[in-house]
This record gives sequence, C-alpha cells and structure tokens, in this order.
Amino acid sequence: MKSLLIVLSIVVSGVSCAQGNLQFNQVIKVSDTPMTVPAGKVWKIESYQQSNVSGTSNSTSGCDVARVRPYIIDSQIYHNIKNIASGNSGYVYTAENRMPIWLAAGQTAATSCPSDFLSIIEFNVVP
Repeated sequence: MKSLLIVLSIVVSGVSCAQGNLQFNQVIKVSDTPMTVPAGKVWKIESYQQSNVSGTSNSTSGCDVARVRPYIIDSQIYHNIKNIASGNSGYVYTAENRMPIWLAAGQTAATSCPSDFLSIIEFNVVP
C-alpha cells in the first residue's frame, strides 16, 4: 500500500508540473494580414524583414519607406529602432533586431506594410 501511494504521488506531481515539449511544425511568413497562433501551437518570431527602406523616397505601395515601419502583436504597435550618428546632419534611425519573440496560442501578429514580413517558426506543443 505504501509503494502504491508513493507511485501515485509521483504520477500526480509529474502531471501537474508538465509543460509539454516543442516539436517543429513549419515555417510561416506573416505580412499585413493578421494571423493567429492556433491552439496547441507556439510561434517563435525570428526576424522582421522590411522592403524598400530608404531616406530618399516617401512612399511605395502605400508604405512610408523613409521610416522604419512597425510590426503589430495583439493589436499593439512595436518599433525596433535605434539612433546612429550621421555626421553633421544629426541622427538617423535604423532597425534593430530584438528577436526572438515568442507568441502563445491565441495571440496575433502582422506587419504594417504588405511587402514586409515576419519570419516565424511554428511549434506543436506535445505533452
């Protein structure tokens, strides 16, 4: 009886602390159409790629190419920018990659420009 109680307590404590393992599922590119992390999955945002970023033009395809554009997670806007010195003309802002970003099931991600994309690895959560 004593050994049964010990085994039972080990099983119960193991189940209550279980968090699951991650198993690679697929690579996803997310653009300006918001996508939601499906149930039983997690996303790891690896990078944010922006197209046509320069200081010489003001718009291309509705996107402001003279500025670093934000990405959107759960309807919140995020900018990864930093200042770099540019001589006598002041400061220039440049993108700074602060990745990875982990998203749980039910969270959403999108870019602010159709030609930009978030590079995402999707994992299955395996018990």
